[in-house]
Amino acid sequence: MAFFLTISYHPQPRFCYPSPPLAMSPSTALRRCFQPPRALLGSASSPVRTYPRRSFATKPSPLPTVPTCPSPTCGCAATPAMPEGLDIDRTTPLNGAITGYAEHVLVCTGRDDWPSRIEEENSGDNLAADLKELFGRGGRLSDPFHNISVLNASFPSSVSPRPEIQSTSAYLLPSFKYVPFLPRVSFDSVEALARGYLLPDKLHSAHDGLSPVHRDRLLRKEAYQSLLPGVQDVKDVLVLICGHGGRDMRCGVMAPVLEREFEEKLEREGLTVATGPVPVGTTAAATIEGDISEKEGATARIGRISHIGGHKYAGNVIIYLPPGMKAEEGKTHPLAGHGIWYGRVEPAHVEGIVRETIMQGNIIADMFRGGINADRQIILPPDKDHAHFPLAEDGPGKPPSCLRGAGLGHSTVADWEPAVDEMSPCEHDVAFATRAGSIFVVAGSLLGGVAYYLLSPSSDATCLNDTTFVPYTITARESVSATSFVFTVSPRHPNPSLSYLLPLSRNWRYPLWSVEFKQPEVQIARHYTPLPPLRSEDALDGSLRFYVRSVGDGEMSSYLGRLGVGNQVWLRGPHAGFDLLGRLGACAHVVFLAGGTGVVPGLQAASAVLDQRSDTKVTLLWAVRSRQELQAAQRTPRPWWPLRKGVKPLVLGETLEAASPVGRQLQEMKTRYHDRLTIHVAISEEDARFDDKAIFKALTARPVHKAVKYDSTGCRLHDQGLHNQVSEFESLGAGCACPAPAGVIPGKNLFIVCGPDGFISHYAGPKVWLGGQQTQGPIGGVAARLREQHPALARDWLVLKL
Repeated sequence: MAFFLTISYHPQPRFCYPSPPLAMSPSTALRRCFQPPRALLGSASSPVRTYPRRSFATKPSPLPTVPTCPSPTCGCAATPAMPEGLDIDRTTPLNGAITGYAEHVLVCTGRDDWPSRIEEENSGDNLAADLKELFGRGGRLSDPFHNISVLNASFPSSVSPRPEIQSTSAYLLPSFKYVPFLPRVSFDSVEALARGYLLPDKLHSAHDGLSPVHRDRLLRKEAYQSLLPGVQDVKDVLVLICGHGGRDMRCGVMAPVLEREFEEKLEREGLTVATGPVPVGTTAAATIEGDISEKEGATARIGRISHIGGHKYAGNVIIYLPPGMKAEEGKTHPLAGHGIWYGRVEPAHVEGIVRETIMQGNIIADMFRGGINADRQIILPPDKDHAHFPLAEDGPGKPPSCLRGAGLGHSTVADWEPAVDEMSPCEHDVAFATRAGSIFVVAGSLLGGVAYYLLSPSSDATCLNDTTFVPYTITARESVSATSFVFTVSPRHPNPSLSYLLPLSRNWRYPLWSVEFKQPEVQIARHYTPLPPLRSEDALDGSLRFYVRSVGDGEMSSYLGRLGVGNQVWLRGPHAGFDLLGRLGACAHVVFLAGGTGVVPGLQAASAVLDQRSDTKVTLLWAVRSRQELQAAQRTPRPWWPLRKGVKPLVLGETLEAASPVGRQLQEMKTRYHDRLTIHVAISEEDARFDDKAIFKALTARPVHKAVKYDSTGCRLHDQGLHNQVSEFESLGAGCACPAPAGVIPGKNLFIVCGPDGFISHYAGPKVWLGGQQTQGPIGGVAARLREQHPALARDWLVLKL
């Protein structure tokens, strides 16, 4: 017999809660973690206060389980190969690897991949961003005891009765509600969704000390529900597959294969797999029955979702089984109203999952990450030290064991911080192991042992290479601002023969290149561009410097932000970017617009372009949030008179007082290149911006080499249209294919935009995920408007996004 640990999602102070008498009890480590300070306990004989539950049962009904997934009885697709260095973690126990949440909001986007941070899609104009504003860290409706987890889903939105108004649909789970119409013309619909459906109907007792006004603000108001027409109960089985290739390619590779496999196996079991928008009316009377409501029988919908945490466990699948669902022979389905999380799902497992979990209601123990029931209790396996449930009593002819709630009261997350990701909070399986006081302690060391991520280098390589990760040591670190820093890493075995480490080598002139850092805790790798070497540096020792801003919900930047001098990091590379010099040709002007740490590729590009040719000129436009990124000086006051809007960007000269580490780099480059390098800095906290006029002025400020008229169609270097479907990472390929007149070197001036996704979208249009990689996408935003207004820009300039 095995038991579930069932955890109500109510993080709170570190108290030790007594558990009902069961065959098992919390471990010593668990009790120690929840032990409060002695002063709060009073005398040793004082009873520990147990906070009352809202309306949650202390001992849920038994949940049946089978130890392993049955072998397939029919053909299935092969398991796809994972990208180099991104293997599946097949050793770390899965039990408990689930994020804490009270409600999933699935935003129906009609797309199957998204930016790494879903709230940055469409320059931040999306439902995920709106909900993060309300429920994210510091949001007006944020409640650490009632976490709202927002995910993007590939389901298309329902067709609005007013097609001229853009509308978004959303699933609410485990409430099993479908909200078909959320108009994108007013924030009122988002408020109605939040206050009418997402807020709790009863607050956790930790809020007892709040004033009535503040308590009322955090409570659900049913009156708001009437503002959203057509909200319906969900009666479909929902199969959700993490397919966020924009966050981790393992999920992006596995999801399409699993999606096709589930569709085939569900239909084989007699379920209708519904596709397309959900057809709904404008009343709440009907319920979702799939695409053909007149057909009786169960229906299912299969969708890809954004990051839910645990890339290393791909494929990751969540199955939501609607309340009232019947199992075979008309019996009540044991998992009705539940959401079941599985990890390490392969195509060969799909038949077993459909048969055992969806049709019969059995949980497959060795793939089970956790679950949530209709009362929003998080369900975890009991034994954190083993990958499998103790099913010793099972055997041939015996019924399956049952997983029972252990009723541990409020043994839950302490000091949980809500996440709406990246609100895709899926980010946060690592949060269980790293956030101070934010751990599901009952899961214990569920994330232990993942330090073997991406394997130790698969060879004995000691020099930087683009195949294996090699160790580097952090040898210097200097703060820039409260959230950013510059750090230096040095190889254990310097190798001066590696030409790409030298400032005047071919790769510095190439000129864009980056290296990958790996995060050993959550099995991800991210690209970072090294700063050009300073003249005072000894480039022969192979050291590299990086400018990083630590983002609260960024896995890699937060990890790097925790490291200090002497810590080890793992690098792989270099990875070459766009051939800027080949595209520039005989033209001579580069305008580089950078947001935040996106200035680093701009510095790299400027160094290479200006060092290579004496006639080239570079204009660097740097948009930054705080003056601290540039210099340790007091902020310039905003103008007090109301008719003036903002201030102009700074023009950086060859002297800069109290320069930051990045400011010193800019100052040195300005001194080296003089008038050939123009640097403007717009500090957003001081109301400085680069508007359309500022961009146009930068593009036309210098005498521009007018390109000789020729047809660049089909040229991989100069055809803007061909760039729509290419990645910024390119191998050395064929050169220019433009049929230019004899003696003419084809080329175009370059307008390059680099920064966060929203920044790039605003100035040049969003990048597009295509075939598992992020491509340039069509030109949009400010660049598109300027090209339309001034045709010469489209003729003489090439737009690139980094």
